Amino acid sequence: MKTTFIGDIHAAATDLAVLLTAPNLAQQQLVFLGNYIDSAVSSASAPLRVLELVRQQVITKHAVALLGNHDDFWVQTAAGNELAYETWKLNHGQATWQQLGIKATDLTTVQAQLNQPPLAKYTQFLKHLPLMWQNQHFLAVHAGINWQLTLQQQTRHDLTWIQDSYFFDDPANPTNWHRNQSKKIMITGHTPVQTLTTGHRHYLKMQADATDLPRYNIDAGSGSDLPASGILGLTLTATGAESALDFVTKGQLQHQGDEHGEQD
Repeated sequence: MKTTFIGDIHAAATDLAVLLTAPNLAQQQLVFLGNYIDSAVSSASAPLRVLELVRQQVITKHAVALLGNHDDFWVQTAAGNELAYETWKLNHGQATWQQLGIKATDLTTVQAQLNQPPLAKYTQFLKHLPLMWQNQHFLAVHAGINWQLTLQQQTRHDLTWIQDSYFFDDPANPTNWHRNQSKKIMITGHTPVQTLTTGHRHYLKMQADATDLPRYNIDAGSGSDLPASGILGLTLTATGAESALDFVTKGQLQHQGDEHGEQD
């Protein structure tokens, strides 16, 4: 079976609904990489609809949904974590609360409403999402991993937040990709590809050299005002070969098949 990895969504419900109708995705194992909520484009934002679409894929089609840093804002705020609440507030949280029907913005009220119907079931859904998924050939996490630690030692913060030290061999001089030490093909989101490369690319295939196992970044900038932004679905064969690319922006699906390959 092939596996389709779906990058950051950020409340873009219409685009997600279109992506999920793509014929290529019908028979695939789906792995969502997290960040289902919070958008810089509030007019197109529908966080509850996104969460319900993802939740139904998990329930009815055994999809895998990973936890992203924005999703963790919700989980930690629901648990009364003041730092998470304040950080969420600064990262589109207030707009999300309004869209969730939460009128007040104080921690006590937001926490209470996240733990009451109709939001409580989504709090429980997000609370139980895993931080990583792997099989024989693939390792998927939201942001990346800390190369100084084993997989068992990875922290919640690194798995949902890490950036430069995951991407580059020298973060202070970000010119060369870090070698993939995981021994598996890696797929992550979190960092929009538009911030890592020039041109209108929807994903990055990162290799330190030709012998290095690939790492894919598939955050195509959904929910932002970055150029050529949207939601990406990258389909890989069981052994890791690129099979298809499905990209949705402004409700329009673009599909490319086996002939597609893009490297940096």
